[in-house]
This record gives sequence, structure tokens and C-alpha cells, in this order.
Amino acid sequence: MIELLKKKLSNITKYVAWLGMFFLLAAMLTTTIDVVLRKADNEGIYGTIDLIQLMIVSAAYLSIPHAFMTKSHVSVSILSDMMAPRFAALSQLLATFLGFCFMLAIAWFGYAQAQMQNEYGDISITLGIPMIYYWAPILFGSALSAVVSVFIAVEQFPIILTGGPTMLSQEK
Repeated sequence: MIELLKKKLSNITKYVAWLGMFFLLAAMLTTTIDVVLRKADNEGIYGTIDLIQLMIVSAAYLSIPHAFMTKSHVSVSILSDMMAPRFAALSQLLATFLGFCFMLAIAWFGYAQAQMQNEYGDISITLGIPMIYYWAPILFGSALSAVVSVFIAVEQFPIILTGGPTMLSQEK
């Protein structure tokens, strides 16, 4: 059951991260084309700032869940590598709990802000893109990150209880 859930979550976060990478590539291409056009005829792409902001926010928040799932976020492992497995798992559980709280807070308070901006009809300055499009990847990415954090926490409990690696932790 847990193995199936891990596989499903891994696939979901991987595809969402690929979408985030697509947004990053699009931001890079848009910026490059804008610079070339400005050099060529002193006219760039209208609304580049609005587009780039949307793409960069999307790239960042859609990539975070996969970083959580693969445990590839920035971490200091010098201490945890020297700890006994039980204490290392407890440390991972604490970090995961803090990550869960932070990502859930972003989703929770971000939803309230997104809802308010949507009701007021807020739009971007240049192109008039509805602000809800900026909030959608933030809310989705942070909520998915919170779900992944819960899964990672559940993975740590057998190690904490038994003091040794489990089948799940040996698969890396």
C-alpha cells in the first residue's frame, strides 16, 4: 500500500516538475527573444515582465514537491550522517514537519489572498492577466508539497520505532 502510494506520488511530482521546467525554459526563451528584439529594433516583447513573473513563479512552486519527494532540496547532512538511524529519522521527521507547516501555511493563507484578488478582479499591470493565474501554481505546488511531507513523515516512523532501516528506506 505504502509502496504504491510512493510510486504514485513520485510520478505525480515528477510530471509536475517537468511542467515547472517547461515554464523555466519558456521564461528563458522569452527573455532571450526580448533581449534580441530590443537590440535589433529597440522594441521588445510587450508585457515581458508579466509573462516572466508568471513563468518563474510557476517553475519554482511546481518543482518544490519533486524536490521534497526525492529529498534533493538543500540540506546539511554532516550531522545526520553521523547520527544513529533512529536519531537521523527523528531529525528528518522534525524537518519534514516544519516543511509541512510552512507549505501548508503558504497554501492556506495564499488561498485566502488568491480568493480576495479573484473577487476584486485584480489583473497584472501590463497584459491584464488575472492574478488567479499567478496564484494557481503557488497553491497547487504548496499543497502538493504538504502532502508529500506527510508521506515522508510516515516513512520515518518505522525507522524511529525500530531503530534501523526499513524496506522503504533501503530502496534509495
